[in-house]
Amino acid sequence: MSFFRIIMPNYNNGEWLDKSIGSVLGQTFQDYHFIFVDDCSTDDSLTKAQKMMLQNSDIYTSWTETFDKRWNGGSRNVGLRYNHPLDGSKYTLFLDSDDWFIDSSVLQKLHDFIEDEEFPDCVRLPYIADFGNGKTISMSLDDNTVERLTNSDIVACWTKCVKSELVQPFPENTLMEDIVQHIAQCDVIKRVEAFTSPVVVYNRMNVNSISENGSKNKKWQSSMYRFVADLADLELKTDICKQNRDKRLENAIKTLKNS
Repeated sequence: MSFFRIIMPNYNNGEWLDKSIGSVLGQTFQDYHFIFVDDCSTDDSLTKAQKMMLQNSDIYTSWTETFDKRWNGGSRNVGLRYNHPLDGSKYTLFLDSDDWFIDSSVLQKLHDFIEDEEFPDCVRLPYIADFGNGKTISMSLDDNTVERLTNSDIVACWTKCVKSELVQPFPENTLMEDIVQHIAQCDVIKRVEAFTSPVVVYNRMNVNSISENGSKNKKWQSSMYRFVADLADLELKTDICKQNRDKRLENAIKTLKNS
C-alpha cells in the first residue's frame, strides 16, 4: 500500500503538463502512486503524459488512460475506481492538470504532518493563486473543525487531503461537482487538521479552464439544474452538512430563477 494516491484529471491542458506532472514526478517523497486520467483530449496531452511517465519509471508506478464512453463516470471518478496494483493508498490528493505542487518537498512535509497529527481524516491544504506577471495571492486555509470546513466557500477537492477509505465520489454532468462532493465528503469526516504552508499553485493564467469561464460556459444553465437536483438528492447524516446543503440549495434555486 502506498501512502498517497494522486489523481489528476485532464482535458486539453497539454501546455501545462510539464509543470503539473513534473511537480508530481519530482517529489522527494516517492511512496505514492499517480493516476492521470485523460478525458478524450484533442491536443497532445495523453502522448506527453505517457512520455513523461515512461521517463520516470523509477516511480512506484504511473498510469494513464483515456476517458471515453467506455467509462461510466467523470474523470475523477475513473481515477477513484482504478484498482491499483499496490492495493490501495492511505490518503488521496487531487491535482488539476493546469496546477502544480509548489515545490519538491510537499509530499514529504505533508506525510510528516499527518504522522505528527496522528492520522486525521482530512488535512486542509493552503494554496497560492498565480495570476501571472508576478501577481500571486496566498490562501491560508485554517479550517480545523468539520463545521468550519463544511461552511467554507473554498470547496475545491484539491484543497483537501483525505483518507482514501473516506473519499466520496463526484456527481456527473455538472460544472459544480466540487460543491456537492464537498458536502458529502464533510459528512463522513470526524477530524480535520489544517496544514501550515501552501501545497498547490492554483493556475489562474489558463483562460480555457472551466473556473475561468464560469457562467459563460454554454452548458451553465443545464448544469445548474443538475446541480440543484444533485443537492436535493444528497443523503446526509450530520446536521451540519444538512444545513449547509439546504443553504446552498436555496441559493442555487434563486440563481436559476434570476438567470
